[in-house]
Amino acid sequence: MAKSGTINAPALQLGATKAVRAGEKSVPTLLLAPTMIIMTIVGLYPLLHSLYISLTNYNPTFGTSYSFIGFANYARAFGDGQFWYSVGLTLAFTAISVALSLTLAVLLALLFNQYRFGFVVLRTFLLIPMLITPIAVGITWRTMMMPDLGVLNYLLSLIGVSHLSWASSPSSALASVILVDVWQWTPFMFIIIFAGLRSLPKSPFEAAAIDGAGHLATFMNVTLPMLKPVIVIATLLRIVDAFRTYDTVYIITRGGPDFATDLLSVYLQRVNFRIFDLGYGSALSWIALVIVLVVVLVFVNLTGFLKLVADKENR
Repeated sequence: MAKSGTINAPALQLGATKAVRAGEKSVPTLLLAPTMIIMTIVGLYPLLHSLYISLTNYNPTFGTSYSFIGFANYARAFGDGQFWYSVGLTLAFTAISVALSLTLAVLLALLFNQYRFGFVVLRTFLLIPMLITPIAVGITWRTMMMPDLGVLNYLLSLIGVSHLSWASSPSSALASVILVDVWQWTPFMFIIIFAGLRSLPKSPFEAAAIDGAGHLATFMNVTLPMLKPVIVIATLLRIVDAFRTYDTVYIITRGGPDFATDLLSVYLQRVNFRIFDLGYGSALSWIALVIVLVVVLVFVNLTGFLKLVADKENR
């Protein structure tokens, strides 16, 4: 038993250790505090402010005063035919563009996975479209797709094909902007899928070859299942990116002709920054955000993305 007035060394050491550990607990908080403050200011505050504005009739062209109107803007949105037309057009644009980009990216990844002379250089050239700014892409393709002076119709005339209207006609404008979107962002999916393809183990392919499996059977039963997590992630990123497509479409068609390419982003820009109906525009933006989240959740559930992540973590 320790005498009165003497120092209990183990107890003192234990107390110091607890004090150090208590101090250590606050270190991560202190280190993360600047980032959290900045993220709150530049990220969370605008979101909350736009949510508040969506509950008002704020329009700066009518002055700085505005009033709280509750969910009137959201009720108005459900009766806005042009908004839902833009939502449907954006869903179609996203589905077609992502499907074409994914198909081309997988085919290109399989092609360039072979060791052939010059493929390294060709892979580098293949990445150029995604390195160009969307504004430059839009201006370039708008010039190329001019019905009378564009180089595309000139090339078509060399093989006997009559001139196309491209983005100048309501019937072909959406296909034209999808073509541009696929051209620019297929390399993005290609580089992800190609990297995943290169990282696959060789033993399953050797076993398939020994069993006499053909190219198609090897792809369907070996390559595709092992590559599925990479394909799902690439597709998910591409879906989110396609939903917010704005620059190229605005430069090429400005949502026309006759609203044929009036995507959701173009419509929101018109409501917010041309009509300056910021209260209503904010409500539309929040509805658009919910739609994107629903699409992502449906995609995640259909593809079993969460199960893939859990299986990966348990390995």
